[in-house]
Amino acid sequence: MDPLLAAIVLLAIGLLFVVLELFVPSAGILGVLAGVCLVASIVVGFFHSFVAGIVFLFVVVLALPVILALMIKIWPSTPIGRRILVKPPTKEDVLPTGNFQNELKSAVGKIAVAKTKMLPSGIVVIDNKQFDAVCEGFAIEPGDKVRVVAARFNRLYVQPYDPQEDLATKFDQTPLLEKSLEDLGIESPEKKA
Repeated sequence: MDPLLAAIVLLAIGLLFVVLELFVPSAGILGVLAGVCLVASIVVGFFHSFVAGIVFLFVVVLALPVILALMIKIWPSTPIGRRILVKPPTKEDVLPTGNFQNELKSAVGKIAVAKTKMLPSGIVVIDNKQFDAVCEGFAIEPGDKVRVVAARFNRLYVQPYDPQEDLATKFDQTPLLEKSLEDLGIESPEKKA
């Protein structure tokens, strides 16, 4: 057999084994056979002529990464790839949903009344419904009003409610950057020195 024809056949078989290795579970046997065939095609190419050997070397060096990249891109959509690779969960799969979660989200910003003493957790009542809540910072006595500031997981997070703060923020429309340090309750650095 002509060495050039043998080199072409070995190259084709080697590239076929590379493709099969990605689709057929062979514990690496097909990969080893592919490597042997590809190296043999280069060696046999050199037996034909130096130029033929260099051409086969470049074909292997250029074709192998391209074939591997294409096969890896195609592999997840194959039957074996779908069995091995798990699709990442969607947001709907992971996050809890339902009427209770919607109620919690809609409660953010509302004013509630503490039903139990909150050190830091307890029960608050919003629109005649009881919710488990956690107070951020201070202890709250039963009957005190609190503002819902967040809803995380299955709990509400509340802070003590001060109606004076509501009035101050409701009627003070001055942008924060235009206020003086004294308006913000911060002492001037010049007064300290």
